[in-house]
Amino acid sequence: MRRVYPASTSIPRCQVCGVHEHLCFCAGFPVLATRTKIVFLQHPQEARKPTNSARLACRILSDASIVPWSRVEPPRLGDDAILLYPSPDATPLEPHELAGSATVVIPDGTWSQASRIASVLRNTPLRRRILPTGNATTWTVRQSDDPERISSAQAAAMALHLAGEPEAATSLYDAVREAGRRILAMRGISADRRDPIAPIE
Repeated sequence: MRRVYPASTSIPRCQVCGVHEHLCFCAGFPVLATRTKIVFLQHPQEARKPTNSARLACRILSDASIVPWSRVEPPRLGDDAILLYPSPDATPLEPHELAGSATVVIPDGTWSQASRIASVLRNTPLRRRILPTGNATTWTVRQSDDPERISSAQAAAMALHLAGEPEAATSLYDAVREAGRRILAMRGISADRRDPIAPIE
């Protein structure tokens, strides 16, 4: 069952896209089934953030889910699942690994929180993989010193693109861009500033 956690904020916002309710555009989202199953391991602090991007993914991808993370009781994951995180021993994710009904596990939190989640899973049978480099983040509402530290939803979109599921990848990517644009507008930042990322083809 999909689990979508609401964002905690004093200003009324949509529980999915994170923007003020009058700016919500969730009604325009498609709902798409995918061969690839996306599982977000969500740090407890991330569940309360209105700028969380995993909720967008779970709104659009009918087979995506958010699993609460517990360091003392890590969730049970299939031994053949793919952990998508740039660990030192991770190898590039290849399209053939996503054939059929692959499961892709994505740590969801700040970069340091995601790093700790991946560290706990270090001794599990999960296959450790990394996305191709050279992709700057499109989730501009949460910037990092490293532009290649992308959001959870963008990582999912890129994995779906590699899996040969372009409709789902593009829909998710577009939703991330639009939510980011609206959140920046809420902050009084121009929505017309240039986005350095080219759409997934």
